[in-house]
Order: sequence, then C-alpha cells, then structure tokens
Amino acid sequence: MELSVDGVAPLARRLVFAVPVLSMTAAAVTFMYQVLCPMGMTPAEWGMLVLFSLSFVWIAIWFWNSMLGFIIQAFSPNPGEASSPILANLDRGAPVRAKTAIVMPIYNEEPERACRRLQATFRSIEQTGYLDRFEFFLLSDTTDLSIADEERQCHAHLSELLGTGKIHYRRREKNTGRKAGNIAEFGQRWGKDFDFMVVLDADSVMSGGLIADLVRMMQENPDAGIIQTVARPILSETLFGRLQQFGGRATAEIVNTGVGFWQMGDGNYYGHNAIIRTAPFFESCDLPILKGKGPLSGEIMSHDFVEAAYIRRAGYKVWNVPVGEGSYEEIPPTLLDYVKRDRRWCQGNLQHSRVLIEKGLSPLSRFHMASGIMSYVASPLWFLFLLASVVNLLDQSNPNLAYHGPGSGLFTLVPGDWNVMAITLFCTIMAMLILPKFLGTFLLALNARERARFGGAVGLFASGLAETAMSVIMAPVMMVFQTGFVVSILLGVSVKWDRQARNGHSVAIAEALRRHATNLVFGGALLALVLTLAPQSLLWFLPLIVGPLLSPLITTVTSSRRLGNAFARFGLLMTPEETAPSIEIAPLRKPDPAWANIIGRAGAGPISVAAVGTAAT
Repeated sequence: MELSVDGVAPLARRLVFAVPVLSMTAAAVTFMYQVLCPMGMTPAEWGMLVLFSLSFVWIAIWFWNSMLGFIIQAFSPNPGEASSPILANLDRGAPVRAKTAIVMPIYNEEPERACRRLQATFRSIEQTGYLDRFEFFLLSDTTDLSIADEERQCHAHLSELLGTGKIHYRRREKNTGRKAGNIAEFGQRWGKDFDFMVVLDADSVMSGGLIADLVRMMQENPDAGIIQTVARPILSETLFGRLQQFGGRATAEIVNTGVGFWQMGDGNYYGHNAIIRTAPFFESCDLPILKGKGPLSGEIMSHDFVEAAYIRRAGYKVWNVPVGEGSYEEIPPTLLDYVKRDRRWCQGNLQHSRVLIEKGLSPLSRFHMASGIMSYVASPLWFLFLLASVVNLLDQSNPNLAYHGPGSGLFTLVPGDWNVMAITLFCTIMAMLILPKFLGTFLLALNARERARFGGAVGLFASGLAETAMSVIMAPVMMVFQTGFVVSILLGVSVKWDRQARNGHSVAIAEALRRHATNLVFGGALLALVLTLAPQSLLWFLPLIVGPLLSPLITTVTSSRRLGNAFARFGLLMTPEETAPSIEIAPLRKPDPAWANIIGRAGAGPISVAAVGTAAT
C-alpha cells in the first residue's frame, strides 16, 4: 500500500499531528485522575496530576512525531518528498548559479581535525564541477595563542594541499557574541559577496552533492531562508559514542520525517549542516543582549532557534528536510562530555523564555523555543512528580491508601480495577518511549541494503535492543542531571562555552563517582523509601533506581574505546557510515600521511587573513 500526501495543506498536516497528541494526552490525564481519586483527591495528588499532565504532553509530541515519520517512511514511495514539499520540487539537473560560502566557525578546536573535515567537503564539492561557485572560510574565535598559531599553520598547509586560494582564514581577537557573533562578523565583512552560506561545525562534513542540491533548492524557492539537514553521527569509537551513533541513526530520521511533515516551512535551525540565505539572515537575525544579571541574561548561548524565529518573522521559510545522506557530525565520546554540553544547551534554551514573548514571532517559532525549554524542564517536572508520590505515600490520612490497601503505593501487584489502570498507564508510557526505537530498527531491517549496511539482521536487532536498554537505564540519570541544571540556573549559576571534547578517552572510576554523586544519592534514597514505604512496589520503581545507582560504573565502562571496538568486531552497533563509508568519510577514518608533522614545520605559512577579492588583517 502506498501513501500519498502530496498537496496536503499545512493546516491539515498540523491537525493530523495535533489531534492525536491532544487526544492521547486527554486520555492519559483522565486515566491518571481515575487512578488517583477513587476516594477523593489530596493536595499531593492534585500536584501529581498537574505535573503528570505537563510531562505527558512532551512524551506525546515525541511519540507522534515518530509515528508520523514511521508511517511516511513505511508507506510513501518518496518519504522525503512527502515530508518536505521543497524536496519534491528539486531539479537535480539544474545548474548551480549562486555564489555560496562554506563557513566553519572554530573555537580552541584541534586545528588539524577541523581542516581535514573542511578538506573532505572541499574535495567532494570539487567533484560536482561547481567548485568555482564556492569559497571556504575558517572563522576562528580561538583564545589560546598556541592553538591560533597551529590554525595558521594548518590553514597554510590545507591551501597548499588543495592548490587553491579558496580557503580563507580569519581570527578575531575577542570572541564577542560567541559563535553567533563570529558568523555576524563574517556577514559584515563578506556577506554581500554571497547569495548563500553553508554553516559547518568543527566536526561537520557535508557532501558536494548534497550541498549542490541545497543551493538548487534555495535558487528554486526564493522564500526559503534556511534549509536544515539531518546530521548523521559518525566516527565514534567509545561504547557510549557507538550507542548514541546507532540510536541517532536508527531513530532520528523517522522523527525528522514526522517533524518535517507537519512543520513544513515553519521548521527550525540547529546551528550547522544547514544552508542560509545571507541577505535576510544578516539583516534580520541580530541577536539581542538580554538585560539583567545571571545565567538568563547577556549573550544568548543557543543562538540557532532564535535566528530561525527571526528569519521567519522577516517573511522567509525555514525547512527541516529529512535528508541525512551527505550530512555528518561527531558526537561527545563519553557520558560526562555529553552532560557538559547538555548543561550549556540547557542554559541557552532557558534563555529563550525571554525571547519567545517578543512581538511578531510566528506561533511555531514560539512552539520551537517552548519545546526547547520543555526538553529540560520536563526532568524537574518528573522529579517533582516522584516527590509528590512519596509525599502521598507518607500521608497516612489519605483515604486512597486505605482503599488500595496498607502500604500498597501507586503501583501494586494486588488485583483491582484501579491498579489495572495504573499498570496500563505505566506500560503505555514505556511503550510510547520505546516503540519509536523499535519501529526505526524494524524499517531498517525491511530494506535488504540497509540491513546489510547495519551489520545484518541479527546484528541490527541486537544493536537495537542494546541501545534501547541503555536508553531506559540512562533516562533517570539524565533526569537527575537535568534537574540539577535547571535548579543551578535558577540559583544564578552560569557556565562558559568552552572547547568541546571530540576525541575518545576513558573516564576513571574516581572521576565518575565524583560526577555522579547526586545520582547515587537519588538512587539510594529512592530505594530506601520504596523498601520502607511500599516494598511490594519495588518492581515498578526499579527502572528509576538501577540507572542512578550504576551510573558511575556505566560511565566508566561505556567510555572504553576497546569495548566499543569489540562490539564492532561482533557486528554490533554498526552503521553504514562505518561499513560502507562515503568518499567524504573514508579519509577521516585513519591518519593521513599528508598531515604528518605539520605543526611546527618550517615554512608552514605566514600569519595572515585572506578575504574574498581583498586582503584583510
């Protein structure tokens, strides 16, 4: 059976998404109310119901994004075009006429690593035959002078290797505005020389074919302001990185297909691996400095959502296209590196609470920022829900405890209509969280080519089970971390945007124990409370207890490259970017002799900044 959604209006698409989200939320809240109130509602139970309602909406949004994506991927002859009409109108034979800048902002990064990725993108664009339409920029905000010197040497070597003057390097002495300020300064100098720009992170790689198609889409759709691709994770060696890499590869694309289906031209921007129309971007996307003091003031740390909202306000569309082939990025190698990045993102997203009330923003732009806030606020909401549950258990005057039986708790194995409803609700929530992962894996297994590229049917399903199990175990760990993030921000604690760890490295158990102290306290306290107040409910609380108590060990074990590579030898947690790497990725999987001993080499090149058509210092 084939599904056709061509010509379905944006409003109809949004109703297809919103109706099941709201209906499922209403049903779940009704169920929860009936579970809590057989003999009337206490204040703690009313608090539980409110917290549950707010949290469940977030789960329903994730679930229905995934389900819509699965339906389109499974039944549409052209899933990408069904999701994003901008793809349906793409003429891949059209010439690339526009001038486009490939910009890579860097901040205290490993210079050789960044330059090799820019080299891979350059070579791929060269093969399209349209290299003359592109220029490449390394935009440095590096504050470490020794790294800055290495950047200049690597830039000179890259230009020498490629035999071209198309690779331009510029370093700012002060990184005002962070990455957004770096891009804005590029716009002030050279933005008028280009129709479009493709923004890369220091760990990004994109294929020339995909970049050429993005330019064609921009040429054919003059109202498109930003087109965002799905960046596929690559080159992970640690077990943690491989788990994240497989999970992102198996699930992310059905989610993005669903998102693209109902958001259409009101999509979002994620800061890299996207093409941007330069004129309206630099005219309308100046970020405000938030007034006041504390972490929610000053320069906006998460610039991308705001820039998408501003260019949408200027009348241009933002498209999320579910295209991952040819768009790649790397991910944090360990859980602690992931958490460090997540803390910065949390602060940046909470700053959006001061932006989403601005005049003139589209409803979906406000939705994107609210969703970003909710992605972190959901954790303390669930935490408060658990706290309210404990308070409810301690309330000996609660008639519902007597109704369910002494010490029964919310989830008990004693038969009864309300207990059946509670168990049904619990299982429904778990299914909503887990089912999209299985559906993503199932879709891959149906395709013989993809199945082979993921290591075969057995390896694919075993990998899916491993990644899902780890996700379940780690969910309460991240809940504790993110609750701490939100609380610390509300208490005025800010963080800096430091250099990101990109290379695999082991985490010592002592470091893991120190960093997971809060998780250990949470897991131990919850275990003690359950054993004291409702021991027969222990089975239902185990998913919340096991992860936090084992989190230091999990962090140390999953930081191992040796264990990650052992999984790969058995055909587990494999992805096509590893089993059949593209011409862009293959050179990055091993050291390149052409880059040996570049740092400190005599005659590596002058300290200079190259510009388009002119020299600047």
